[in-house]
Amino acid sequence: MEIERKFLVKDISNLDLSKYNHKFIVQNYLYVDKFTAIRKRKIVENNINKYMYTIKTSKIGISVNEIEKNISEDEYNNLSLNSDYNTIEKERYIIPFGKYTIELDVFKGVYQGIIFAEIEFSSEDLAFKVKLPNWFGPELSSKITNSEMAVKPVNKIFNILKIYY
Repeated sequence: MEIERKFLVKDISNLDLSKYNHKFIVQNYLYVDKFTAIRKRKIVENNINKYMYTIKTSKIGISVNEIEKNISEDEYNNLSLNSDYNTIEKERYIIPFGKYTIELDVFKGVYQGIIFAEIEFSSEDLAFKVKLPNWFGPELSSKITNSEMAVKPVNKIFNILKIYY
């Protein structure tokens, strides 16, 4: 079970991103419907490639069932892309935050300019008790997902996010 809150970040100019570990992620959604999202990811960290296959199901609020598996490069390459879906590209910075970790996603490619911060929690109750950094913007946890960004036209996603800028 993944329990995660997501926030729009409007300004990262006060963050020194060079002091945080980071990785470049390319994710392609293979299948998305109302209940399920299946994706493959290529993660490049320290010039090493890692490949993941993920299934997310039964999203309710900020919780979703998540099954994730490491796969080989050949398996990754043999998973066909859905040409109707957008590729998600992002630089992910891993920022320690007390006993939590902030994953700061700075989007590239078709979503250049969008920045999200996500934090995972062990329970929904705890997720809403933690005091968040003041540089977090509006919460998007139940408003937009990466799978929606993959399946909706890019201009629709930017129009949705304009409400929060």
